[in-house]
Amino acid sequence: MTKAMHQQRRAFTLVELLVVIAIIGVLVALLLPALSSARAAANASGSSSNIAGFGRGFELFATNNDGLYTTGAFDHHRDGDIRDYGWVADLIGLKVANPGKALDLGSRNKISEKCADYMGASKNKTTSAADSWSAAKSGKGSDKGGKMDSTVAGALYFGTGTNPNAARDVWNAGYNSNYATTWHFSRGDPSATDGYASGSKAPDSGDGGLTQNHLNQGLTTAARVALMGPARAGDGNDALVGGGSEYTPATGVGAVASVMNAFAGKTIVKTNDLLVEAFNDGMNVDFGTALGGAAGQKVHEFGDIEPLHQPKNSNGTGGFAPILFADGHVEKVVDTVTYNETTGRGDGFIGNGVGRDGNGKITSVVIDAPTYQEISEQIWIKRLRNRQSAAGSVNENEFN
Repeated sequence: MTKAMHQQRRAFTLVELLVVIAIIGVLVALLLPALSSARAAANASGSSSNIAGFGRGFELFATNNDGLYTTGAFDHHRDGDIRDYGWVADLIGLKVANPGKALDLGSRNKISEKCADYMGASKNKTTSAADSWSAAKSGKGSDKGGKMDSTVAGALYFGTGTNPNAARDVWNAGYNSNYATTWHFSRGDPSATDGYASGSKAPDSGDGGLTQNHLNQGLTTAARVALMGPARAGDGNDALVGGGSEYTPATGVGAVASVMNAFAGKTIVKTNDLLVEAFNDGMNVDFGTALGGAAGQKVHEFGDIEPLHQPKNSNGTGGFAPILFADGHVEKVVDTVTYNETTGRGDGFIGNGVGRDGNGKITSVVIDAPTYQEISEQIWIKRLRNRQSAAGSVNENEFN
């Protein structure tokens, strides 16, 4: 073997290997943020695509149902059997979408609190199961709710006799979502006599679901009527998934993992997971004369829609929520309010802020000039239509 050939086959030295490893490390360090950003952008794009598809389904549903965009909220206790009532059932019935598989992937929380209700995994209501179900069967569920234990939910409501896998079939069909709808979409305008307060969240508390008449007779355009966006985790321990085999009220935990997993026939939640909200409260936020409202006027809150995509700040704020509007378009609505330790506003909400106590616990929903300005050009937060008096005449300019 010649000396030249020997030199050509010389192995890398340790120094050369270290240099190569260092270069690879630098390249990986440079690429990881780009990959993370690309993944986040893909999640946001996928979320927008999902709800845009839902929007096309709602248009089709309205065409076939005299202008009604939805039969109501995804809420087993209030609106009735989730296979018959609510926007999830509407889409599945038309075979245009599977909401349980078209989830917001940017959220770590994938399961709705309402799944725990229909699966019999939670006991956070106050009246009996029979009272709740008998009211809900008509599509006019009571806001006082009720509770179906796991035996009743699995055996009586979803069947075991001829189809022992009926409960599993319900889950696989897509009766779940981690998007939250707005009050405008699920309930229309409040039916309360003062024209503002939402009262309970039961169907009779509003004059909806949303219809084409709401939009045709409305005080704003369909392009400003928000329908849904990514859902926030539920309130306090209501959303916390517990262990064990049976819910015990003393724990304050909102659902039992084993019951939900048995219903679905596979692991869908684990202990200490969080469940998400289903739809926003109504006109509960004081608007006030300082912002151009009438004395005592209230506007809608959007606290259950979370701007979780691509946050700009270390505390998780400054992100955006892709939101579906009634004209079918999807738009980014950004959390622009600066976080403030004293007021508690700007901490990842859109369209309203929150009041907090010294321990950081949310004590109220508030709106001020910055939080109103945050969405005022994109989302309509007032009544859709002028309220009518008992005699049928319109109270002009009272609520617009």
